[in-house]
Amino acid sequence: MNMPAAPSAGPTPTAIAAAATVPSTKAFVETAAAANQFEISSSQLAIKTSKNKKVVEFAKHMVKDHTEIGKNFVAALGKANTGITPPAGIGSELDAIMTRLKSESGAAFDADYIAVQTKAHQDAVGLFAGYAKGGDNPVLQEFAKKTLPVIEMHLRMCYALATK
Repeated sequence: MNMPAAPSAGPTPTAIAAAATVPSTKAFVETAAAANQFEISSSQLAIKTSKNKKVVEFAKHMVKDHTEIGKNFVAALGKANTGITPPAGIGSELDAIMTRLKSESGAAFDADYIAVQTKAHQDAVGLFAGYAKGGDNPVLQEFAKKTLPVIEMHLRMCYALATK
């Protein structure tokens, strides 16, 4: 099985945000919804699967924060009057990652979970930073601005976890 190695570090949240492009409102809504659900599902799996105390602590933190982000997202989307309904589920690409994670255990699971979380949070920082700086829906733009620091913190946590 070809697994990505856990990154020891990567681009800073600031560098990712500076390079971010502005997504359409539809792309922001659909991607944010799927990504947030993936964070919760993969972290719930980590809580059950990992024997590494630091990985489990991180996963619990992700479930808590992303559950809150999800509630705030639904509230913002309701006020935003976009007419956009996020798709159900997480999409085929994230489903494939979940299937792979479910097949792993031990150190292999931990390394893959950390790598997946790191990539997901790098992508999320770019998505949220882009929408925060130029999104065309003021309600969702404010949600992106308020949520971005939390996602940036998660990315820094991923980097720290990968170096342990």
